[in-house]
Amino acid sequence: MNFGFAKLQEILAQWPTLEVSQETASDSLMERIRQVLLKFSFEGKLQKSDLQPLLRHLLLRESINSNHEKNLRIPAASDWPTALEWNSHGVSAMNVGSDAFLLTALPWYPEWLGVGESGAFADSFSDKVVREEGLCSADPFISDVTGYTHYSSPGQREAIRAAFLIPSGDTLIVNLPTGSGKSLVGQAPALVHRQEGNLTLFVVPTVALAIDQARQMEKYFRSFGNNTQTWPLAWYGGVSEEDRSEIRRRMREGTQRILFTSPEALTTSLLRTVFEVARNGMLRYLVIDEAHLITQWGDEFRPAFQALAGLRNSLLRKGEEEKVEPFRTLLLSATFTPETIDTLANLFGPPSRVQMVAAVHLRPEPQYWFSRANSSVEKQEQVLEALRNAPRPFILYVTKRNDAIFWSNLLKNYAGYHRVERFDGDTPDQKRKEIITAWIENKLDGVVATSAFGVGIDKGDVRSVIHATIPETLDRFYQEVGRGGRDGMSSVSLLVYEDADWTLSKSMANPTIISNELGISRWRALYESRKKYDREGDLFRVDPQAVRQGLPGSNDENVKWNMRTLLLMSRAGFMELDVEPNSVPEGDADDLEPSSPFAAMAIVRIRLLRNDHLLPQAWDDAISLSRSNTLNGGVRNLRLMQGLLQGGSEVAETLAELYRNNSERWPVVVTLVCGGCPSDRFGDKRRSHYHVPVATPVHNLPQLDLLVWKSTFPYLNDPRFIAVFYEPGTTLSAIVRFIKWLVTACGVQEVCASDTSSILELPDWCQLYRHAPSGVVVHRNLRQMNEEPYSPLARVTFFDTSVTAQEMDQVLLMQRPMHLVFYPSDTRDPNNPLRLVSDTAINSVRFDQLNAVINQ
Repeated sequence: MNFGFAKLQEILAQWPTLEVSQETASDSLMERIRQVLLKFSFEGKLQKSDLQPLLRHLLLRESINSNHEKNLRIPAASDWPTALEWNSHGVSAMNVGSDAFLLTALPWYPEWLGVGESGAFADSFSDKVVREEGLCSADPFISDVTGYTHYSSPGQREAIRAAFLIPSGDTLIVNLPTGSGKSLVGQAPALVHRQEGNLTLFVVPTVALAIDQARQMEKYFRSFGNNTQTWPLAWYGGVSEEDRSEIRRRMREGTQRILFTSPEALTTSLLRTVFEVARNGMLRYLVIDEAHLITQWGDEFRPAFQALAGLRNSLLRKGEEEKVEPFRTLLLSATFTPETIDTLANLFGPPSRVQMVAAVHLRPEPQYWFSRANSSVEKQEQVLEALRNAPRPFILYVTKRNDAIFWSNLLKNYAGYHRVERFDGDTPDQKRKEIITAWIENKLDGVVATSAFGVGIDKGDVRSVIHATIPETLDRFYQEVGRGGRDGMSSVSLLVYEDADWTLSKSMANPTIISNELGISRWRALYESRKKYDREGDLFRVDPQAVRQGLPGSNDENVKWNMRTLLLMSRAGFMELDVEPNSVPEGDADDLEPSSPFAAMAIVRIRLLRNDHLLPQAWDDAISLSRSNTLNGGVRNLRLMQGLLQGGSEVAETLAELYRNNSERWPVVVTLVCGGCPSDRFGDKRRSHYHVPVATPVHNLPQLDLLVWKSTFPYLNDPRFIAVFYEPGTTLSAIVRFIKWLVTACGVQEVCASDTSSILELPDWCQLYRHAPSGVVVHRNLRQMNEEPYSPLARVTFFDTSVTAQEMDQVLLMQRPMHLVFYPSDTRDPNNPLRLVSDTAINSVRFDQLNAVINQ
């Protein structure tokens, strides 16, 4: 029997006579309650502080969904909360008899938050979906490997298509909102290209994300065509030596398909294997998730992350030397600022070979609440009060590890929460895996975390995200808020701060960026350590442990600052960076160490682009500009955060200002929406509805090879528009067979028909992608023709007897390198119903003539 509200009422009313179900409840909130009660029935001790917020959440949800007040009868025995304890958790407990309470959930009206008639957090207890429906039909090449019948949004659709359509060696920037299926863009190549020799390297910033992404990928592999998948898909510090050997072996043999790993591992213990794979032409995709982190400066600087562009340069050059097909690069994020996009286009370019798919709308799910506490004690009191009244599950974010330890101890030892764990940068790998598993399986109601937790983790029902400090940047705040409401339902975002919390934000907004004087000194030491690499003399190896004048020797910090110097010069256009493995035997350096293993196992090479690299004047002109652009981005971030917390700015307008990009090359339009904030919660300004944005498709595609078509049909010398007329008695299967030949031999990658056409019912129509060299055929329907301009793919459009005059006119306006349009032979001319289209069509042919040629 399903463990629902009625069953819970029955169990509580007759406690402990009725047993708690051993079966997992289908509803995540009911499952949490079931686990707490089951533990109580086994151990005889109730975890009161865990149960009380869950029951309040349930009562509010049931009352909202049913549109009338719901109650629960519950024991009033000594093991259960008292009436006073219930009241402290926002629940009224009325005596019914001598041994029971009747519980009613109460609205919460904290004096320190501006609340309305229904109380704080009210909407987040509802099951109402606030995200606009953006589903669109999935292409068969994706449906067959994921089981999804729809893309989550037009943005996801165009990003996944673009990942396969861009030329080899190019870079695609994918700018999509959190929760829109961004990860699938990077996972799709490994799912579609199942043959050996197709490796996707998927770089993630945290161990937590590597573990979670591997878990998702294993689910796909098990469900669709690979039930025996048992090998590890993630590489991190906690992976055994046996599994590491297995991963390396599979990479070299071409059977690994996908590997999730960190930048540190990629530039140390995996470096040599990755180069071997690239040299053999088996590296197909380099995917970098949360790619905005590459441009971070200051305390967040990670040399290995910043070195990824140099690693890519070297891998591409190695492939070019071996004359193998170059891999594609995908840069994924939900929060690209204009400065970040410009920097990444230069680092992973050249910019002429960088394309972007952007379909950005702000998150409609979070309702924003802000509170300025007068002291740290008052901040603690407010956060604890909020947690007693907030929906579950929750994430409590802090910035520093010591703060995470403090809050974790406070929640467990003082507030009495047992179903809570701490997750920070020092959490051991095995413990991380246990926490993520428990989190996904609803065995935890809360996590106290630094930013190391939550990035991209596929947990849809997080209802509350609470910040007990001011995050370092507005960008990070929005990233962390985005961990809530990924299922499209309303969520809580509460930020409680004191004035002292501004100190860290201000230091992050003004990171220490090396001065010209010290930069030249470091660069001189690096330059003097150079060793010539190639005969032309423009590529040098430099020692990242080189010591500038005035320092006693090298250490981790010295390597960091040397890398900062090289990257600052690279951003300013002085050089290109390369990263390759050195002669040290392959081993497992400490992947989590930020710099020493990198210096020990990697060769840093530079290609100088300017001859004035040692002149102070050149540094004043170029480096100062690059430095000021970085600092201006941080200052802008701080100014917007101050406007939000101190100036009463509206959240949607503030975030749109952060992420909007007005450049001609990389335009990003931000669709505004706000679930409610102090500025618009009770007024008419609130933007609660929005249109799901449509992404602009990529336009720079590989050149179409028309040799087979022109040699087969030389008299149809202009393939840009060919009218093909078929007789009414022609079987659709014959037409599909011919289209299959076009896909296989002529590079057709797009087909279009009416969504009511009988041709869609043929299995071969949906399996055309299996005959494409790329493994991809895009499917469109006639209703989408008004979305042109579109990616200029070779295309087939199929009209049946229901074709309209508007559709025939629209198809004439398309510009494609090859386009065959099939018409029934008796189709009337929309401009003159007395004649047929075939009477006046130019560059036309009968289908039976084409079919006869290829069947000779």
